[in-house]
Amino acid sequence: MTTFAALKTNVSRDLRDTGNLTFDVTVVGDFINEALAEIGRIAPKRFQKDISLSANAMTYTVLPTGFNSAVPEIELMTVELWHTTETPDVPVALIEPSSTSYVNYSATGWRMWDGVLQIPRWIPVYVKGSESSYLLRVWGYCPYPPLINTGDTVPLSNELEHALRARCRVSGIERLINDRDLFSQWQVRSNNTDVSPAALMNSLSLAQADWRRLSRQIAVLREAP
Repeated sequence: MTTFAALKTNVSRDLRDTGNLTFDVTVVGDFINEALAEIGRIAPKRFQKDISLSANAMTYTVLPTGFNSAVPEIELMTVELWHTTETPDVPVALIEPSSTSYVNYSATGWRMWDGVLQIPRWIPVYVKGSESSYLLRVWGYCPYPPLINTGDTVPLSNELEHALRARCRVSGIERLINDRDLFSQWQVRSNNTDVSPAALMNSLSLAQADWRRLSRQIAVLREAP
């Protein structure tokens, strides 16, 4: 899979600035992470996670790989209680979301709020004294964690990566249009003297159209919880 460093190189090439003379690698990295956040809303990452149970606990922070704090954008689709002392593990119960119960009340099912999973009281009562023998298994959607180190692997399919590069191109052209000095530097330093402001506006229109088309194609319809 593509690394963060390789993706920066590809995005710089898309912006016709292969030497990073106009957009340095830090700025390109910002473009990438901004696009990654936007793609996370359109086509979020699917994840499955096992959560260990604690005595009398009714709330658990759901942290997919790559995050260090609660993630408000997490959407859970399924929450199950599993017994772990047998091989393979045995599903014990499907926990219904409180939103689908006769009343949207915390005692009737699970609720995901600000990155924290709230479970009904019957679960800690049911497993009391045997918490280590049970776990919560959850399935859902979450944003993509930001890329930080040059060796970080980009957690996207080829299709999503192509869409990300299209979004980065929009960001780069918008930056050039909004900053005339930067545009002048880009023309000279990156050997783009043949590009006029009018041509750049046309390039932005084409890039935005390309991004709109790709964003519609990658949009993920969430499963109902």
